[in-house]
Amino acid sequence: MKATNFPLDPPALAGVWATRKIAKGTNRDSARARPLSLLQRLDRWFWQQQVREREAYLAQSQDIFELERRIRHLERAVGGRYY
Repeated sequence: MKATNFPLDPPALAGVWATRKIAKGTNRDSARARPLSLLQRLDRWFWQQQVREREAYLAQSQDIFELERRIRHLERAVGGRYY
């Protein structure tokens, strides 16, 4: 069972990788890095909100069995709400 097939995976994995390279100073073009656009910042903010909601949903479980049931429910959800 794949544990990372949530419908809310990070929107731009390559962008996250590039951001980490810039932060570490390994990117040659780090001096010319552009700030994120308004839409990119909004997208990141919405994604972070969805991650927080998912974590709050999982934190409501009373025991390990309910937690596993909720994780399976999230894995099977396709684009819909999960609670």
